[in-house]
Amino acid sequence: MEINTMDKKIDSIRPNYYNDSKISPFDVIDDWQLDFYAGSILKYLKRAGKKPGEDRLKDLRKVKTYIDKMIDLEVSKSK
Repeated sequence: MEINTMDKKIDSIRPNYYNDSKISPFDVIDDWQLDFYAGSILKYLKRAGKKPGEDRLKDLRKVKTYIDKMIDLEVSKSK
């Protein structure tokens, strides 16, 4: 059986900790047309505590960093 090279590439960028549910965060990001910051929030929240070698708190801090950045951008827009 031949393995499609594109499938291998997709698997390498969509590891199991992103695909352990019915809906992939990548599909949500695309469907909701999320920007980089919002997409990153979704991605890190989804994988929190699931990526080998990464603890949940580290990913949750990344979520907070992106939320803080979005808040800063909104505040600067309103000035």
